[in-house]
Amino acid sequence: MKRIIIIGVLVAVLGGGGMVAMLGQALPVEMVSVSVQTVREFVAEDAKTRLADEYIVDMPISGTVERLALDVGMQVKQGEVVARIDAYELTQQIRQIEAQILQTKAAVAGVDVAKPKDEDIESARLHVTELADSLAIARKTREVIEFNFIEAKLAYERAQGLLEGGAASQSFFDEAKTRFNGLAADRERVKLQVDAAQKALEQAELAHQRVVNSIDDNEYMRESYLAEIDMLKAQLAILEDDLSEAVVKAPVSGPVLEKFVQDRRVLAAGSPLLKIGDLQSIEIECDVLSEEISRMRVGNKVVISGKALQDREIIGEVSRIYPSGFMKISSLGVEQQRVRTLISFDSADAPLRPGTRVDVEIVTEEAVDVLTVPDRAVFRHEGGWAVFVVDGGHAQLTPVEIGLRNEDWAEVREGLTADTVVVGELKNDLVEGARVTPLD
Repeated sequence: MKRIIIIGVLVAVLGGGGMVAMLGQALPVEMVSVSVQTVREFVAEDAKTRLADEYIVDMPISGTVERLALDVGMQVKQGEVVARIDAYELTQQIRQIEAQILQTKAAVAGVDVAKPKDEDIESARLHVTELADSLAIARKTREVIEFNFIEAKLAYERAQGLLEGGAASQSFFDEAKTRFNGLAADRERVKLQVDAAQKALEQAELAHQRVVNSIDDNEYMRESYLAEIDMLKAQLAILEDDLSEAVVKAPVSGPVLEKFVQDRRVLAAGSPLLKIGDLQSIEIECDVLSEEISRMRVGNKVVISGKALQDREIIGEVSRIYPSGFMKISSLGVEQQRVRTLISFDSADAPLRPGTRVDVEIVTEEAVDVLTVPDRAVFRHEGGWAVFVVDGGHAQLTPVEIGLRNEDWAEVREGLTADTVVVGELKNDLVEGARVTPLD
């Protein structure tokens, strides 16, 4: 009986409260006017910046690299010298070849007084044999390097695909790329060596034939010397090409991201020296919950903000959505399936550094210049949506059709007009027809 009496009292009190709200003292409520603005539905995530393009600067030729003066974080400009290779041995080899060319030219000038002898014929024959052996060695070397090059190319392309699919690390890709670049340089170098050896053999055979066929005619010597000069010039071209690469320059402007060599060392061609990032390729990487991906498309507008932008907002767009997801543990220890997404933006709008944390809102839908009310003013009513309109100091329940919504605003497609005043936030004791007054 006591419980029945208490329940009866509560019902009476609540009923009386409702009647007071309708007929008695006005209920203070927040009042807002229907406004015209843009409403966006978006996916909000934490993200960070990164460089899309990173370049490994490696040894173009085998040799001794001098101590690197650059440190990680330092900025370099495209074309700036970042490393030097000791060129003493190359320089001396070039001087030796140049001297041999001068000596052979002098021999050409004195060819009229020279006569072929038996030892000259034998020397020419031995020279042909020697150059034939050199050509065979060069061709064998080319076959080995070509095989390794094809293998390295396939490994590089496979590593690139794995990296893009998120199945391989950046270091794995860099290692494959370094080996591929080194073998590509070796491939070009050995091609020049084979060409030079082939030409030298042809000229030596011509010289030998002239000696055999024209013992009394010393004109063959002129051709022989000229062929030797061509051979020396081919060797000189290789050495000069190597010398030009002894000064290593930055391929792009940007920061030094990694330093692989500290002190003076002897290194093989293709060994990595530095990693340099291209600041023009900066982009944003974020991991989106897999259930949100279906709402997103490449090209979606992205609003970028955060402390690094000092309360500014810049606009970017989704440039890539990875085809597969991965498992990630949240800060609360919850396993989440996420999909990596890349966002591009104009670096001129915000000079952000790689690894900077930002907030992103990936806009999935947008309604421009539409009627809106605060999202907290909208509530469910009889299977639809409704708001309380303030009319003559009373709250009138008004059905509305709602479009896009976010945490702050809701688009009103039907039911209200501009400047209509509504109750900004629903209260439990607010009922149809209740007297209301603006909240102080």
